[in-house]
Amino acid sequence: MKKNERDRAIRVQADFGFFLLLSLALLFDRSGLAVGCICAALLHELGHLLAMAVCGVSVTAVCLCPLGVRIERAAAPSLHRELFVNLSGPMFNLLLALVLYCAGKFPFSAVNCVLGLFELCPLPSLDGGQALFCLMQRHFCLRTAQKFCTAVQGVTVLVVLALGVLLLYRQKNATLLLLSAALAVGLLVDRRKNDG
Repeated sequence: MKKNERDRAIRVQADFGFFLLLSLALLFDRSGLAVGCICAALLHELGHLLAMAVCGVSVTAVCLCPLGVRIERAAAPSLHRELFVNLSGPMFNLLLALVLYCAGKFPFSAVNCVLGLFELCPLPSLDGGQALFCLMQRHFCLRTAQKFCTAVQGVTVLVVLALGVLLLYRQKNATLLLLSAALAVGLLVDRRKNDG
């Protein structure tokens, strides 16, 4: 392999936790929903990778982790392109959801719709949070953009927490409550990382 080809090669890696979670999901899922979720997540990342290729953003690695896929890449050359890359995954899912709905594939359409909408939540670890930060940077200084995004993220976690409590009370389902706790922890970790 020549040096140029080696420099352009994308390293793909998966950790043990990814395979463990994948195995458990496939083993215990009787509804087939796990396969749909995994496919929707892979298509979501494909949307990002296609946008990066269009924008000329170099990708160095794709890492399969227990809670998702991490793409190691260079920054986009402009905020417009960065915004396009951030929104491409959710938009790919939502467009696919519409096509699948029209084709009568309702369960897979619903999975793609939920994933696309969830990824648009304005939280730092999600595409919506990164897109919001890009938009704020276009109009405000970095510090103001960070403060605004932190406030929006805090409100978002509180709304999800309130909905989680309501769901637990009415349906005896703790899923959304657990998700809000994970989002709150992620928000605190991200804030400490930015402060430190």
